[in-house]
Amino acid sequence: MSDVAKLRVAGLLAGLAIGFAASVAHAADMPKAIVKAAPAIPQPDWTGFYVGLQAGGGWGQADQTDATPFDSGWYDVSGGLVGATWGYNWQVGRLVLGFESDAAASNIRGSTTGDAGLNGPCGGSSCKATLQWFGTDRLRLGYAYGRWLPYVTGGMAWGYIHGEEGNGSSEPNGSGSEFHFGWTVGGGVEAKIDPRWSAKVEYLYADLRDGGTFTDQFPGGFQATESEAMHVHIIRAGLNYRFAPGPGFVSFLPPDPGPAAGPWQWAGLYAGLNIGDGAGVASQSDANFDRGSYDVSGAIAGGTVGYNWQRDNVVYGVEGDLDYSWIKGSTSGSGNGNFCSGSLLDANCDTRLRWLGTARVRLGYAWDRLLPYVTGGLAVGSLESSEGSPAVPGLSGSGTVTRVGWTAGAGIEAKIDNRWSTKLEYLYVDLGSGEGFTDTFAGNTFSENVTFQTHILRAGVNYLFN
Repeated sequence: MSDVAKLRVAGLLAGLAIGFAASVAHAADMPKAIVKAAPAIPQPDWTGFYVGLQAGGGWGQADQTDATPFDSGWYDVSGGLVGATWGYNWQVGRLVLGFESDAAASNIRGSTTGDAGLNGPCGGSSCKATLQWFGTDRLRLGYAYGRWLPYVTGGMAWGYIHGEEGNGSSEPNGSGSEFHFGWTVGGGVEAKIDPRWSAKVEYLYADLRDGGTFTDQFPGGFQATESEAMHVHIIRAGLNYRFAPGPGFVSFLPPDPGPAAGPWQWAGLYAGLNIGDGAGVASQSDANFDRGSYDVSGAIAGGTVGYNWQRDNVVYGVEGDLDYSWIKGSTSGSGNGNFCSGSLLDANCDTRLRWLGTARVRLGYAWDRLLPYVTGGLAVGSLESSEGSPAVPGLSGSGTVTRVGWTAGAGIEAKIDNRWSTKLEYLYVDLGSGEGFTDTFAGNTFSENVTFQTHILRAGVNYLFN
């Protein structure tokens, strides 16, 4: 190889070496590709306040009875219902604890025709019952499994029941509507659609126990208070929207302080609204006649004001409330020495709690967003009672009395944000016994003694001025 050729080969090899070195240096200066693992899918969080819509259907049985005795026997009822739901969940790990209320317009109804004769079912006439409104106040306990939340639930149920008896030609005739209260249990499964929306399917069994619904009119002025009982199975589907637990519930309120801020603050003045149901017993008696006890039930609603102090996680305070009440009941009975409790119809007794106020102390323990507590104190209520019958001339009496008693109970309150909270509360109220009104019979005057006790379950929302 000539010297010129050798120089060309050497120059080519040197150029290739320089080019390779430059390529390596350039590659060294380029940013390295970063390989990241796929982000973990966060577990759904069920904590927070939610509202929703629900619809479904129900079936079951109804029964009408009075003191004569006429008994319709159990007959089938069925129909649909649609309404609204609201509640609050709190999640710890996979466990989800919450409370939920709902109200629905209902057309669950049925009827039966009794045998001929006054001693047959329905007194030989037609009996009808319709569940016109249905609602519950319940606790829920579930287990979060991915997007799914299977749960069990139970609490108080209420229904507005319309009853009728009579077919136009039969002698008994009457109709009316009344709130009935009882209990409910069931279960369901809820599934996340996205972080805010969820859908559910739910089953409930509700027992709406006996209570006066309407008064039947008989020949000669006799009257009979018709008692209606209803047991229903309900299957319904729902769609819920959950408000974020982090930001303020309303935009102009301060944000959620977050876990770094330590325990949620409950100290300060607060006010709120509450609504619920009550069920219990009342009785009337005088020096000669004992009417026995009879059921009372109905709705209750009003306002609350209170003040909390907080030391670490211990919260103690005072609370007062004033509620308007529809809790009432009645019974009818005989003129054989036991008016309002016998088998021959002569007299009607009734009692209503017109309003109720309480002044209580509270003691609770702040557990993250939750405040479980016990409470107790004074109760003051206004009772309205009466007795009378068109079949017993001269037998009449009525009056009102304000009674002071006591109350005790417990509840659980949950923070929506650092201003708003929602609660579910149980109270037992005993307004004791004492003179309620004066009764006149055959020219004689009797002082009527009235007793009253009730169980109340109510939900509420509070605003903290702090």
